[in-house]
Amino acid sequence: MRRILEIAGCTLIDGTGRAPVPDATLRVVDGRIAAVWRNGERPADQQGPAEQVVQARGKTVIPGLIDAHCHISYGEGKTAEEVDIYGGPEWAAVRAVWNAQKVLQSGVTSFCDPGSTWNVAVSCRDAINNGMFDGPRIFAAGRHICADGGFADYFPSWLGMPVSAEGVLCPTRDEMRQEVRRQVKNRVDLVKISGDSQAQDTRLDAGPCFSDDELSCIVDTAHALGRKVTIHSRYAKTVAAAARAGVDWVIHASYMDPADIGLLLDRQVPICATMTYTANIVQHGRDVGVDPNYIEVKKRELDALVEVHRKAIEAGVPMMAGSEAGFAVTPYGQWHAREIELMVELLGMKPLDAITAGTFNNAKAFGWEQEVGSLQPGRWADLLVLDGDPLADIRMLSDRKRIAAVYKGGELVPRADSLPTRRRMGHERSLAVSSIPLNR
Repeated sequence: MRRILEIAGCTLIDGTGRAPVPDATLRVVDGRIAAVWRNGERPADQQGPAEQVVQARGKTVIPGLIDAHCHISYGEGKTAEEVDIYGGPEWAAVRAVWNAQKVLQSGVTSFCDPGSTWNVAVSCRDAINNGMFDGPRIFAAGRHICADGGFADYFPSWLGMPVSAEGVLCPTRDEMRQEVRRQVKNRVDLVKISGDSQAQDTRLDAGPCFSDDELSCIVDTAHALGRKVTIHSRYAKTVAAAARAGVDWVIHASYMDPADIGLLLDRQVPICATMTYTANIVQHGRDVGVDPNYIEVKKRELDALVEVHRKAIEAGVPMMAGSEAGFAVTPYGQWHAREIELMVELLGMKPLDAITAGTFNNAKAFGWEQEVGSLQPGRWADLLVLDGDPLADIRMLSDRKRIAAVYKGGELVPRADSLPTRRRMGHERSLAVSSIPLNR
């Protein structure tokens, strides 16, 4: 027997960028959208009764949010050592599926994990898809592919890169190619490159940690095996090299050269800014003990990002939305929609365009646009029912009380009044004696 759900009388924002549809009815059959109509104009082939009818007059229905940058394996770590070393794979995996429920309850029905410690993101994805735990749909990467002196190469040479780390060192083209194949064997959806070099932090003339040939090797190998590729790329030369190599999207692009906007536009390479992590440090860092020097670094980055991204948006470069949830400054379940708010507040995007970035654009980048990201026939019925109009107040997407309901695959997601909490364990964090010196 087919299960039929109808949500009737709502204002519908379908995620594609089209104008809202008033007095709309959305019909869901066996978890997928069967039809959408307005003003009671029910299609002839949708005449049968629904098992459940939800009256949503005065409410807005939008696609479930998609967070293009959520590190489910990081466990809200405060330091790189916490993220990369402590806890172990077993604990990290259990913790990840527990945290995934908070992400889903916040209205995020899908997310991309662009870089995981161990292979936790893949395991979390599979456990959810297998029906073992509730959680969003996950587009999962493995460890960042990194070169010596690259962004994710945090540890001293004598120690090397721990097998638990978010990055994996690949000094030669053969090792890069082998690592891509290994990750594909281990069932990743996405290959993540850690593209920036540490030299770029202080020298404007420095380039990425990979040559053009090396980037092409990674991208071509992944694409040949049917996987997408993204790259951590704050600096201008990394962004340009990544676009030339054919990555599927770039992350950050904070210091992108405006002269390269045309390169991204011509190749239709989207940008995923992930401003939330940076903005939270700038706006709230002093309240949570962030080093004042780091706050200033992130303020300069945010200012540069806003300036160049406004130009990219004006030119028509596709934009994605990702929060970088998973750190102590971006806890799970709380900050995912903040990225969409910042697109409006800082980048000057219209609320409808920002919602499109956080739904359809993300799905399209993953290759999922026929499955999720918009409320069109044939797609999974992943959606939010909102008390009010997000085009009038985009902040409601972050207000748990104004999200009346979350559906994934046409099933109502059980939601507690508040997010679940847990006690942090001693084995999952480094020992911090103090954050500043105790001077006499």
